[in-house]
Amino acid sequence: MAEGAAGAAGGGGTTVSAYSTIAASSSTSNNGTQTEACSDTGGGLDVGWIHAGCRLGYTGVDFGATSPRRFLARLASGAAAGVSGGVEVRLDSPTGTKLAEIDIANTGGWQSWETVPINLSGTVTGVHDVYLTFIGSASDFVNVHWFTFSAT
Repeated sequence: MAEGAAGAAGGGGTTVSAYSTIAASSSTSNNGTQTEACSDTGGGLDVGWIHAGCRLGYTGVDFGATSPRRFLARLASGAAAGVSGGVEVRLDSPTGTKLAEIDIANTGGWQSWETVPINLSGTVTGVHDVYLTFIGSASDFVNVHWFTFSAT
């Protein structure tokens, strides 16, 4: 994919804009997850079977010279009653600086998608690796279709 293309996070010296729509399935590293066909607008693949201890990594995410203010993720959950968890956004390693955390519970089904925004707790500029790490339940609690960062 061309530099800056949606979902083009990856090695080889390419970067992807933090302000583009980054497909969850375009991760350059992952732990404990699988992809599946997605019924959300735009189709493609989502990442599912996510529970505490899972992670998704994206190399070469370019934030530019001005820090974003928000993180937005397209999430779905068919988790059982009482099952929930958190999606953490971390920089440069799975245990790096935490920029945001979205807590999620059942949205009505594993393909019942919601765009969930959260304000960032810190600032970031330049090119970084971004990790989505998952905390909370040992049971599957979320599917991820895409994410992006926003200046507003």
